[in-house]
Amino acid sequence: MKINGRTADYQRVNEVIQADKSVISEGCKALVLQDLAEKLEEYFDLTGLPQMDVYFQNGTYYVSLNVQAERIKKFHVLK
Repeated sequence: MKINGRTADYQRVNEVIQADKSVISEGCKALVLQDLAEKLEEYFDLTGLPQMDVYFQNGTYYVSLNVQAERIKKFHVLK
């Protein structure tokens, strides 16, 4: 039982350490969000800056975006 407890403790500590490792700096993240907001403003009336989560797992970066908007702007598609 102690071995399982130690393994579980190790896994929790490892998860905390991995979570604390910054995949992207706060300055870089702010710049990406600002750029995204400018582009998204062409299509939506945003109510604030987008939110972004980035994490690295098994050799792959995962990026999750969350954006809130008041309305979708009308636009015409060129053929």
